[in-house]
Amino acid sequence: MSTASTRSDVELVVLDLDGDEHLDRCLGSIAAQSRPVARLVVWDNGSRVPVEERLRGRAWPFELEIARSPENLGFTGGVNAALRLCREPFVGLVNNDVVLDPRWVEALRPMFDAEPRLAGAQGVIVAPDGSVDGAGIDVSDGTIRQALHGSPMSELALAGDPWGVSATAALYRREALRDVAAGGAVLREDLFAYYEDVELSARLRARGWTLALCGERLAVHTGSATAHRLGGRRLFLQTRNRYIVARAWPGAGRVGALLREDFARIARCAAALDPAGAATIARGIVAGTIGPSAR
Repeated sequence: MSTASTRSDVELVVLDLDGDEHLDRCLGSIAAQSRPVARLVVWDNGSRVPVEERLRGRAWPFELEIARSPENLGFTGGVNAALRLCREPFVGLVNNDVVLDPRWVEALRPMFDAEPRLAGAQGVIVAPDGSVDGAGIDVSDGTIRQALHGSPMSELALAGDPWGVSATAALYRREALRDVAAGGAVLREDLFAYYEDVELSARLRARGWTLALCGERLAVHTGSATAHRLGGRRLFLQTRNRYIVARAWPGAGRVGALLREDFARIARCAAALDPAGAATIARGIVAGTIGPSAR
């Protein structure tokens, strides 16, 4: 199914659910890395057309493993399953709607040699229009957001050391992931999708690991290109999970700040005559503030 390349200690995980052309572009960018990867694990999270059928007959400059679940395990469940197949010292999580710069591995991998307690690193991720999609996770105002999201690249100098890194496209030290895994699960599976990387960053920080940003533009993110499959559940999860994480890890967001932000979102939904959106946000608030938050 694949051909091996120059030996590397970096392995990547890509989760796919009917990604089609997004997956093709993502894998093409991985194949084009100036510093090659050793292995790529693609986890097929229940695609209508199996990934293995779509990729059959292609040659790759890395070892390729494709595994499949017949149902959608969520981002958390799918990534956890894929990580159990990994064996290299460094593992990257890359969304299927991301195109990596050819220097992605070359820029991030040496950062771990310089800092033995570095658990994870990311580069600057941009949107297709060239604006910043994220420069790390920012919790400084009590909410939880991608640092500098929507800002022009000219404002990148404002980016400081990140509180956390985004699993949109991040490289991790597998030793650190094993250190914080609970019952063999690196990501908290009850979150299903959204803010799981925030929760992971909080766990890593609590164990004394550090997280870093490479200030170079290293990835382009289309942005939730396949999340439409979640329908209205997407907004519910995006709302609920922030509260679960903030309650479990003080400092990873503040409930009061999140409530102020969400009440403003409800007001905007009401003004736009979107009662369904307002109701979904309200349900997410309730579920996140009175539901389980245990670490």
